[in-house]
Amino acid sequence: MGTVMTVLGPMDSSQLGKTLSHEHIFCDFTCFLLEPKTPEDAAFMEEPVTLDNLWRMKVDPYSNRDECRLDSMETAVKEINWFKEAGGSTITEVSLEGSGRDVVRLAEVSRKTGVNIICATGHYIDPTLPDYVRTATEDQLTDQYIREIRHGIGDTGIRPGIIGEIGTSYVITPDEIKVLRAAARAQRETNLALTIHLDPGARRGHEVLDILIREEGVKPEKIILGHPEFALAHKDIDFYEGVDYMISLANRGCYVEFELCGNTTVYKKEPPLSSWVLPTDLQRTIAIRMLCNRGFSDRIVLSHDQGLKHFLRSYGGWGYSHVITDFQIFLAEAGIEPHIAKKFNVDNPARYLTFDE
Repeated sequence: MGTVMTVLGPMDSSQLGKTLSHEHIFCDFTCFLLEPKTPEDAAFMEEPVTLDNLWRMKVDPYSNRDECRLDSMETAVKEINWFKEAGGSTITEVSLEGSGRDVVRLAEVSRKTGVNIICATGHYIDPTLPDYVRTATEDQLTDQYIREIRHGIGDTGIRPGIIGEIGTSYVITPDEIKVLRAAARAQRETNLALTIHLDPGARRGHEVLDILIREEGVKPEKIILGHPEFALAHKDIDFYEGVDYMISLANRGCYVEFELCGNTTVYKKEPPLSSWVLPTDLQRTIAIRMLCNRGFSDRIVLSHDQGLKHFLRSYGGWGYSHVITDFQIFLAEAGIEPHIAKKFNVDNPARYLTFDE
């Protein structure tokens, strides 16, 4: 089929197997932490995640520092081994500089578990951007991303296999647009896939696609849009309008990613931003069926976006295996045939992750 770049080097895309399109193994999302409003809130901010406070993590995850960091090698190896035991083969790990990327430790996890791990280049949302990004030009950032793709990240020799998740906020900032354009130009030069973080509370997918496709010339079949599924539960539109939004994105040729499968967390935000409410797996499977009925089964990918401790199986969550185990049952119950469901975690990721050396 073609080549895919992993943290341990290139491999043939036909060997990827069951692939998660959007995960975090080591990350730091303390950029999302909310300001404590009371002494009790300040105390909770510094508590470790335990069974006693797990209930609060599920309804208020951005009020606890430990919840927003995944940094344990022991936990990572245990969690990824569970994924392997469930039949999983490959994980696309999209943490970036500024949000906890650690490619050396990812390579260690890959060696210890035998699971293929694909790491990323680029930059995330505005609060995570290093100072040099704010003063760099688009061309300088493009050169950096291309250099990492061709020669490796820093002095590690470890090469990214995907660009992004490139961050866009509720209102996309000038620095985010600069990063987005630089990532688009690196994509055109290297043919790596480009994955985008759409703000869950907004519906800016078309705005992003206009920049990438119309203005920068990225091929839509190399673009993956993350978080559009949040529209299924947006408060200002109904479920079917959310499905129509996702169909309109897929109709432009990009991939739409359902990457919080199993997740029902409530994400509280500071005003004037709305809190994020997630759709259920039942709503997800109905939306997937409707997309398939419109001919878009080749443009759907599934993942979990593991990025908080309580998502992990070690802390009572789904772990990395839900979409290749229980969620497959939900898809079948929604009337999606196995040969169609196979596309979401095998055929489609293998297609867009392939590039020519």
